[in-house]
Amino acid sequence: MDEHYYKLIEDYSKKTIRSEDLTDLLIWVDSNQQNQQLFRETLQAFETADQFLNKPANQHKSWAAIQQHTAKNTSVQAAVISKLNYRRYISIAAAIVILMLPVIYFNVNRSKPVVSIAYHQIYNPKGQKRLVTMPDGSNIYLNGDSKIRYAQNFNTGKRIVYLEGEAFFDVQHRDKQPFVVYIGKVSTTVLGTSFNINAYTSAKTISITVQTGKVGVIVKNKGKADPVKFLLPNEQLNIIKESGVATREVVNAVDFDSWREYKLFFYDKPLSEIADVIAREYDVEVEIKSKSLKAMKLTAKFNKSAVNQVMEVIAKLSGSKYKIYENKVIIYEQ
Repeated sequence: MDEHYYKLIEDYSKKTIRSEDLTDLLIWVDSNQQNQQLFRETLQAFETADQFLNKPANQHKSWAAIQQHTAKNTSVQAAVISKLNYRRYISIAAAIVILMLPVIYFNVNRSKPVVSIAYHQIYNPKGQKRLVTMPDGSNIYLNGDSKIRYAQNFNTGKRIVYLEGEAFFDVQHRDKQPFVVYIGKVSTTVLGTSFNINAYTSAKTISITVQTGKVGVIVKNKGKADPVKFLLPNEQLNIIKESGVATREVVNAVDFDSWREYKLFFYDKPLSEIADVIAREYDVEVEIKSKSLKAMKLTAKFNKSAVNQVMEVIAKLSGSKYKIYENKVIIYEQ
């Protein structure tokens, strides 16, 4: 077993695991049956150790339970250990884990020097699209008024990206290097897949849409991490920012990243949100004069259309009028 996942199982047993590490662990466990078996056996050893340490009056009973568990699983563990080059003090016996726990706890919790991390930051302005090739070969397509941030040592250890706005991710597969995207209290973890995230500050929801592969999403709600939600191709998770409530639905994923080809797609969206998209797409200011117009929901598709062509359709669908003054669009009732 990799030392990294051994440590994550230890944190899981103590209920001190971080949300991003929980995603990492769950993906590792879900990857094959062998990892599931290792997880169960190691967790059981930790739980037995905790009982031993917390209840000294029952030491003899705990020792008997440990010996029984060790004898029962010796043949299974030996096969797994020889294949995965298990850590030495794990391969001896579950009882040894008990002796090692205080040492492990000390090593984990002793003071560590604060390391300053240098970051790259890339911002893509309104009205533009930008392709960013990451050090690992993954591609990130940034929509207008969007920003990513990642560490200069991105290509070592876990691959972490912080996103503001909207981006399409085409991630290179690496078994031991999960790719994690953070948007506020939401983390999306993958190994190799393609997906779109829409997380503009002005929007009330965060939308994650999977095109290929599989992603795991964890939402931190009221200080606690909700269970991981796994998404498959053509599945979308919509998370309400204020409440953290998440709903899943089946969609046509290519519609939601068509912005990369300068296509616009609106499905049952209020005109206020459509106006935000038009503003970013064409680098203009959009003003809606009526509250009723702002709330009106529309469905429409546009393919490489000019701003005046878009506004002609919007006006017909909403029964409104519009005027364009240089870089400002005004929408008003008839």
